[in-house]
This record gives sequence, C-alpha cells and structure tokens, in this order.
Amino acid sequence: MPENGTKPRKRLTREESRAQTRATLIAVGRSHFLRYGLGGAVAEKIAEDAGYSRGALYSNFDGKEDLFVAVIHAEQAHHLNVFRALLKEEPSGKKRLKKMRDAIADLMTDHDWIVLRAEFEVGALRSEHIRKSFVEVHRQQLRDGSELVKDLLRSPEVTSRLKPEDFITVIIHLAHGLAVTQRILGPELSQKSTRSLVQSLFDHLISSA
Repeated sequence: MPENGTKPRKRLTREESRAQTRATLIAVGRSHFLRYGLGGAVAEKIAEDAGYSRGALYSNFDGKEDLFVAVIHAEQAHHLNVFRALLKEEPSGKKRLKKMRDAIADLMTDHDWIVLRAEFEVGALRSEHIRKSFVEVHRQQLRDGSELVKDLLRSPEVTSRLKPEDFITVIIHLAHGLAVTQRILGPELSQKSTRSLVQSLFDHLISSA
C-alpha cells in the first residue's frame, strides 16, 4: 500500500479502458455538436478536448459522423431509461399516464435534445450514412415507444385513440416540430406555451378514466 495510505487504483482491462475512452469522446463530442453543429464541429478538436489523440478517436469511431450517431444513441438510451423508470416506480395507471405525459413534454422542450435532433435531421438529408442511422433510430424509437404505450394501456383506466406505434409517431414528429419552431421564434411562442401544447396533444390522443 502507498505511504499515504490510499489504495492503488485498479488497473482497467483493455475493454474497460476502451469503454471509458468512448464514453469520454461521446460526452465531449456532445458538447461540441451542441455548440458548433455537426458541420462546424472538428474531430481533431473533440479528441484534443477529451484528452486523447486524433488516432484514439479514429480507432473508436469511423469519423465525426459516426461519433455524432453514437451521441444520438446515447441520448436515446438515456431517455428510454428515464421513461422506463417512471413507469416502474408508479403502480397507478392514472399517475403513470400523467408522469409519462409530463416527461414527454419536458423532453420535447429540452434545448439540448431539440438541437441534437434537428442536427440529426439535417445530417440525414445531406449524408447517406446518417440517413441510414436516422432510419434505424426512428424504427427503434417506434419499437421502444410502442412498448411503453402498451405498458400504459395494460391499465383498464387508460385508453388511446391511436395504435401505440401511431401514437408514438405523432408525438415524436409533431411535438418535435413544434419545439423546433419555438426555439426559432423565441418569445413569440414561449417554451411554457409549447410544453402546454405538447401536453394537450398527449391528452387528446391518450387519456385515463
């Protein structure tokens, strides 16, 4: 044991070290994409700010676009975990529905997610690689979102006007489009009003007795 009494750090395995490197690059990449956009972000600068060499980035990702897609996947996984946790911790069908509604309204008016999602859409229009990733993410969103809605609908208190996959499609695209417009208009369409509109849309499509 070292003289100062502290335990020596456990040496990371190769897999753990690689996972740590990827996680750091994704976190720093996220901040760069938010600040500079996909087009303005520079792979070498991301690597430098993350404390790694250019080679470290390219040994973990095919390039800037691949890193951006990894950021999107990390965001999606985080959001899904939040939604699942909300449903798991609340037994009441009515309260679960309200928590889900509020969480969706929070997400759809979250500045970071609005910007990243908009960058993802623009990137998909310009890059075939990103377009394919967008299609994959969209399909996964529909699968995951449909399962969450089906979980909600297991309660006899909850009814929906749409099939689960159609509900998720409407919420994702209409709510996001509204949120993007709000960010552009600013005070003309407040974030509070946008959040309320998303909640109203949710309540119109799915409700509790």
